[in-house]
Amino acid sequence: MTEIEFKKYHQKGAYHWNEYFGGLRQINAYTKARYDIVAQCLIDGGLGRDSHVLDVGCGDGALAGVLVSRLGCRLSGVDNNALAIEFALVEFAKRGFAGDFQMVDGYQYAFEDGTFDAIVCSEVIEHVGEPETMLREIWRLLKPDGILILTTPIRFTELPLDPMHVQEWFVDEFVAFSSGIFGAPERILRTHPVIWYEAYSHAGPILGRVGRLTINAVTKLGFNPFVSFAKGWRCYTTQALVLRKRACVGAHE
Repeated sequence: MTEIEFKKYHQKGAYHWNEYFGGLRQINAYTKARYDIVAQCLIDGGLGRDSHVLDVGCGDGALAGVLVSRLGCRLSGVDNNALAIEFALVEFAKRGFAGDFQMVDGYQYAFEDGTFDAIVCSEVIEHVGEPETMLREIWRLLKPDGILILTTPIRFTELPLDPMHVQEWFVDEFVAFSSGIFGAPERILRTHPVIWYEAYSHAGPILGRVGRLTINAVTKLGFNPFVSFAKGWRCYTTQALVLRKRACVGAHE
């Protein structure tokens, strides 16, 4: 499958930082929920100050910044977009965060086997042409018993709704796909109820603005409606897997 050039950084700058750390009109509650869920999964997995974490497809470094601020971990990031790496370095320097970022080309990263305690790959795998190759490289880089937090949109249509996506998966499809490399997930999370997404992204100039500002306001007050797991809602937009490196699964080519 052919990957699609990601142009948003040229158009919008380091926009993920504003989506998480910005003011009432700048934040994106949807993105903020995803970052918080990834961070909490790492915390639940015992990751912290002594952990080395890799962010695959780190983009402008905003998720990496959240992980450093919440976990105090050692952070590395890789991305194939040179401008994104530049933004990540600049934004980390602004905040006095420690982290190293590298541009990569392809699916082989310049780290030794078993380097990382944990790896996050959030809303990236749907953009790549060879997702299995990427997961096998992630498996190589994890320490024995290390964990991967893997998130991607839930598939709804025959072709991806987002023109930037190469491939999307139903939840069962995604579990089966990742299990071939990592074995059965430790956790399967369905989050971000569709009902809130529809309110948040309504196309109407009035309803859309009111819905977005209302959700941003309650998010600022400590209740983000997108941080909702599979309890009561029928449809969700995001899936997250917590996977662990087992000695005998991903080693087989």
